[in-house]
Amino acid sequence: MSSTQALSSSLAGRFARDGFVILPDLIAPAECDRLKAEARRVLDTHAQPGASVHLHMAATSPLFRELSEDPRVLGPLRELMPQGVMFLSDKIVYKSATKTFPTPWHIDCFYWRNTRPKLSVWIPLDDATAANGTLTVVPGSHRKDWQMVKKGLANGEFHDEVSNADWREGDVVTCAIRRGTGIVFSDRLVHGSTPNAAGTDRYAIISTYHAPAPDEPFDLDFPARKILVPA
Repeated sequence: MSSTQALSSSLAGRFARDGFVILPDLIAPAECDRLKAEARRVLDTHAQPGASVHLHMAATSPLFRELSEDPRVLGPLRELMPQGVMFLSDKIVYKSATKTFPTPWHIDCFYWRNTRPKLSVWIPLDDATAANGTLTVVPGSHRKDWQMVKKGLANGEFHDEVSNADWREGDVVTCAIRRGTGIVFSDRLVHGSTPNAAGTDRYAIISTYHAPAPDEPFDLDFPARKILVPA
């Protein structure tokens, strides 16, 4: 077996087992700086005041469009998606020093029920640590069925959260990673984030992909969708 074949087998095998894979140093620090500056520009000119999430970055910014199609991203996706790769959408997730709350445990497929399977690529543009709100995952949880319920917050708002959690604390992986590292994860993987208690800003871009197929009604809300690797 060649080294390329071995890498392919390892990557696909780990993804099938764990529901996620970590791709170290996917983009360079200087690129992270440029993307952060562009994200700040888009947030300032297109997002609602105080927004911590903004959709359709690739539809708004040529720089983020280039990232969604970057060969360094598509290379691993080809290994994980042998039936082809289609870009659906992306969003910037911004945690400021004043937005300290953790993201609750959830599964992405809850938000696009009855649509084709998808996976996402999460890339922090700042070093991501347990102190500043990094991604947390439950390995292997993509192989189970989960339910989501609305839970009330102290401020009167509500959020969606996995209701039938049955894992132990030791099962959770806190993904402390350098900026520019990628985490590819299934839309059925239980994941969340730590609180941002560091008093610093943290930016991340999340891009979502699925296999090429005729548009579903859900897809029509995402203007930047594009087939990148044909079936």
